[in-house]
Amino acid sequence: MMMLEDKLFRKLEAFNSKAEHLIENEEFSQAITEYQKAWNTLPEPKQLWDAALWIKLGQAECLLTLDDFNLAKEKLLEAIICSGAINNPLVHLLLGICCFELEDTQCARDELQLAYDLEGESVFQEGDEKYRQFLFERSH
Repeated sequence: MMMLEDKLFRKLEAFNSKAEHLIENEEFSQAITEYQKAWNTLPEPKQLWDAALWIKLGQAECLLTLDDFNLAKEKLLEAIICSGAINNPLVHLLLGICCFELEDTQCARDELQLAYDLEGESVFQEGDEKYRQFLFERSH
């Protein structure tokens, strides 16, 4: 992982803070725009920076809230190649949710299983119970 210089990091933090404020006010489309500004601020190659993963996850979470599963999946597939993503249970959980909602059951099963393998039962604590049920109905 690569660390950003302080000035650039502060700029990214400002975009993130604004996005979080917008999310608190349920203004998800505007939050996605703030995350995109943060993404556009990252130097190339963007995927190598520490901040890349949280930017893509933020976008994906907002898109999931808006039920835009296709675009959320696209953002998660961009996230999966970011530094630190492959062992991040949230990436796999959200990708599994997207695949489930898009009726790609094999992808959903694989990704939800990865999330479970990385985090255990607690990975399903805050989400809809149907994703945990789907995984356990199929695999146990």
